[in-house]
Amino acid sequence: MRTSYLCIGPVAIALFCATPAFAQPAPTKTDADCYAQQAALEKDMRAARSRGQMLRRRQIEENLHALQARCEEAAKKETHEARVMRQKNTVMQLRIDLDRAEEDLRNLLAEKKK
Repeated sequence: MRTSYLCIGPVAIALFCATPAFAQPAPTKTDADCYAQQAALEKDMRAARSRGQMLRRRQIEENLHALQARCEEAAKKETHEARVMRQKNTVMQLRIDLDRAEEDLRNLLAEKKK
């Protein structure tokens, strides 16, 4: 019986030490980062399942769901930022067009006075 306690001890310590690494994954910046991190977590989850580490698998699964939520949030934010940038570019182009039109008007009015 003592040998079984000795075998469980290192496994418990390893799980305890590994848990903080999965608790707060780094924030993602791109879709490629999201997909890579998701793939890594899914691989870890399969490995934990094959080893019978169901608690670890559940923790990894929770982290995977959190990562997917963050990735979706980042994708929505990027889409919003892209729309904002597009609108800013449209406004800038309209201002340029307005400046040209006003310049043309000034030139026409100046020709009339001559």
